[in-house]
Order: sequence, then C-alpha cells, then structure tokens
Amino acid sequence: MKAWSPLIAAALIYAGVNAQIGVEIIEDDSTEPYAGVSEAMNGPGPCNGYPNYKDMPINQAFYLGAHNAQAHDIAQALADGIRYLDINLCKDQGIITTCSSKDGSALKKTFRDVLNDIFHFSRDSVQQFFIVNIKSENVAQPVETKELEAVIDELCKVHTEATAGTDEFVKNECPFIYTRGPGPWPSVANVVEYYPDMAQWEGDGEIVGVRTKFMMTMSDQVISTPGNHATYFSPTFWRSIHKEPVLSMDDLKSSIRKECRIPAGGIALEAYLSTQQSDFNYTPEMIEDILLSRKGCNLNDAPLNTFVSLFSADQYREQLPYLRELEKRMMDLNYAKWSGNYDLIKPSKFVKEEKKVERDEL
Repeated sequence: MKAWSPLIAAALIYAGVNAQIGVEIIEDDSTEPYAGVSEAMNGPGPCNGYPNYKDMPINQAFYLGAHNAQAHDIAQALADGIRYLDINLCKDQGIITTCSSKDGSALKKTFRDVLNDIFHFSRDSVQQFFIVNIKSENVAQPVETKELEAVIDELCKVHTEATAGTDEFVKNECPFIYTRGPGPWPSVANVVEYYPDMAQWEGDGEIVGVRTKFMMTMSDQVISTPGNHATYFSPTFWRSIHKEPVLSMDDLKSSIRKECRIPAGGIALEAYLSTQQSDFNYTPEMIEDILLSRKGCNLNDAPLNTFVSLFSADQYREQLPYLRELEKRMMDLNYAKWSGNYDLIKPSKFVKEEKKVERDEL
C-alpha cells in the first residue's frame, strides 16, 4: 500500500484553507524555474533545477561556467549554480596544484583541495550534474593524466567510503564521475538517477548512494601519459570559440558567428579574451549582442541543430541574477530545439529594449 507523502498532505490542507479565506495569489514574476520537491530540501532542485527537462541529453543542456575557477571559492561557485568549472593546474615541487593562467605561478589551493570541495558538494547535493575541465595553461610543468587520476582515486576512495549505500571502491571506477561510453549521450535523469514517475513506497526517500555526478574533460595542454589509458576523462560536446586568438569584442563576435552558422551541435560562449593580461568586463547588453546580433551568433536565425552549451567567464557573481535568467532562457530554447521545435530565445528582462522615437512630419 502506498504511503501518503507528508508534503502532499500539507499542500492539500493549505489549498483548502486558502480557498476558504480567499487569499489573492499574485503571479510570481521571478525568472527562476519551478523545481518541484527535491530530496535535498535546502539545495537546488533535481536535474540542476530543471526536472521538467530531465529527459534532455546532457550534451543538449546549458551550463553556467567559471573560467579559471581556481581563482574562486569552488564550494561557493557550485552553491551559486555554477555547473562548469575550468581549472588551471601545474606541478610545483612535485605537488599538483592550481596555478595562475597569467604567469603560471603556483597558488595555495592544491588539486586535493579542489577535489575535496567537489566531492563534498557531490555528497551533500542530490541529483546535480556538472563538468570539471582541467587545463595546464601558461605553466612550466603541465600535469599528466596518470598523476591526476592517482589523486582522484585516492580522494574518491575516502569519499566513497564516507557515503552511505555505496559499493566498495574500485580503482578507476569512481562512482561520482560520469565517463562517456558508447552510444548516444544519456539524459540528465539517467546520469543522476532521477525517476519521479516510479512508484514511491513507504520507506522510500532515504538518500543513500551517489546521486550527484560530474564529468571530467581536459585541454590539449594536459599530457596524456604514454602507455597509460586515462579512464576518467571524457570528450567535450561543445565547440570552442577560442580556436584562434580572441583579442577583442569584435574577435569574439566574429568567432562565435562562424560557429553558429554550422549545424553541428553545441557551442561554448567563452566570454573572455585570449590574452590573460586584460580582463573582459562584460555586461548583459554585451552578452545579448554577442548572442543575437547579426555580427555575432544571430541565434534566432541559427540552424535547428545549433545551440549554446555553456557560458564561461572569469567573473560571474556580479552578473549572477542575469546569468541565472540566461540559463533559464537557454534551457527553454535548447529543450525546444531538442524536441524538434524551432523556437526563438526569450528576451532578457535585464536589458531594456530600445524604443524608436517617431517624429511627426512637418
């Protein structure tokens, strides 16, 4: 016999009381999507907050990213909704550590520190999926895959054993890491095991095992250790707009324009310049121009199989409200395109529409 959920019962009682006293319900103008009831009551909703899009493959979804995430508080970035972490690593005195992308200098935060933050988030959150990209940009000693995976296994073993309901840890089979296999990309729901349509029986709902996973990718600067097959790194499913140096806003728009004309899947909107010596201080107006103008992506006129997979920038917190709205708009658009519907991206509420002033003829 199925058990009544306390949350459902409470909702029904509230609905009855609300009908009796005649409370006026004001429509919420928030851009945040409805996330349903999550098992992680104080965390983001399942499937990165988009349970209605649970069947969409992970390569069709949209991810907010932090470029050079080693400069940020990793735990805070993940809590803020960042789902793509771009991390620069190097070797310093035999230790794998984070390094500056500008001058290659070693930073205090080690690779172990980064992984601990990532594993703690994965254990404390339910049904989230994110991407960790490793690079060794502008460094004297690039990292190698064998060394990286040795550290990953060491820490994954600790966190696996500390997670209730997991099997015994096996080397090269970290349960927190999704690795690309043969066949099509899986849905978000399949990766994070979100199956709301399955019957819930009394006693269900206990959170055990690994429910949040991440995928690891790497740049060309990371050395593939000769004679060693890397098991944790998957290919990217997006196209970079930094294949050639991007030195200005015009370069950025020109580069993404080329990619948006090709019906070949996802594109990364990497809102930064190739030179590390100057910051790219973007605004919502600039991002909308990159996406919608004819000199940029011209997204509303792009092929059906062309979509934006991720947004990545050096600084994200100052523009976080706009970026969360951008995430919602992109998820809506990508889902429509995946469903075979040619849709237009919704306008941003953070950008004022310029109204043409009509003058009377004299």
